[in-house]
Amino acid sequence: MSDAHSEPSQRKKWVKRALLILLILLLVITLGIGFFIWRAGHTWDSKTEKFDSITKVDEDLRKIREQLGEAKKLNVTELKAPGDTNSDNASEHDKDGDGILDNGYNYGVVKGPGKNILLLGSDTRSGSEAAQVSGSRADSIMLMHIPADGKGVYLVSIMRDTWVNIPGYGAAKINAALNYGGISLQVATVESLVGIKIDHVAEIEFEGFKALVNSVGGVDVQVPFDFDINAWSFKQGVQHMDGGAALAFVRARYQFADGDYQRVRNQRAFLRGLYNTMKVKGALSSVGTFQSSVESISGYMRVDSGLNAAQIAQIAAPVLTSGDTTMRMTTLPNAGPGWSYDGQSIILVNQAANAHLASALRNDTMDQFLATYGQD
Repeated sequence: MSDAHSEPSQRKKWVKRALLILLILLLVITLGIGFFIWRAGHTWDSKTEKFDSITKVDEDLRKIREQLGEAKKLNVTELKAPGDTNSDNASEHDKDGDGILDNGYNYGVVKGPGKNILLLGSDTRSGSEAAQVSGSRADSIMLMHIPADGKGVYLVSIMRDTWVNIPGYGAAKINAALNYGGISLQVATVESLVGIKIDHVAEIEFEGFKALVNSVGGVDVQVPFDFDINAWSFKQGVQHMDGGAALAFVRARYQFADGDYQRVRNQRAFLRGLYNTMKVKGALSSVGTFQSSVESISGYMRVDSGLNAAQIAQIAAPVLTSGDTTMRMTTLPNAGPGWSYDGQSIILVNQAANAHLASALRNDTMDQFLATYGQD
């Protein structure tokens, strides 16, 4: 009888031990997955945008960091307001502290014959909005190219969700670089993407953008079709916009079936309107009048330490004297939308088109690039 009773008892003990072992294994697996996720990346959510990054610890990243310097060195550089100096922000690979790495310190980047200026529209807020939205993202990224012969101006929009390698951080949306490491990291990221040296950079924020538009008396913009956003209503055709309307126009994207694709086209439509406004006011009639116009709006943006009104006029001089002041615009061709490893909606790089752009910038053949990929 005792043996008969002991056998079920032993079976119960064995079942309890098995359950205990199973629970321990599940706990270990859960903790292991949690630790892996924690190590793999981090999420920053500002209520309007989400950026996730995976830090790559491999040989390629080590080489990039050796050439760029540690990422923390890229975090301290800020653009100067016109008239200020940036000597306090100088670092080992940025001797003049202008936010642009010195020659030879960005991986695979060369200097072309023309001038390349990175134009950034950031979503930095002020006042009550600043308390609601942290961080700073590049809402608009455009590369302006002025060929050595001064024949026209070329403007290439880079969609802000383009999935690229951010030096020192790994794969992420291109506009995350501004939040991760400031202007200098955003510049380094664009340089790495297109393989061309950025000569100068200019940034404008929300309030500065509105003030600049108002300072020139508003801008006439060609609206592609009817749409509404918040308190603003836009109708197809030429529409005069003040600062508030213009900001709403260049930021709208949820109103369009193709979202950010239309937004970058609208941003270029606005710039074309601003450019034409300056033409009508005579700003492009001579180097002197252009410099005066730049001086009148320079207080609304931030630029690198290598730029002031006189230097901007000098860069523009070949265009102003060539007789061809046409602004030709396009979007960097891409491979369409996709999804990142962590579920973000992204824009995939068209590697072939990107290589052609790099070649065009290096050889001053942007006219051939646009003939192949189109313009608007």
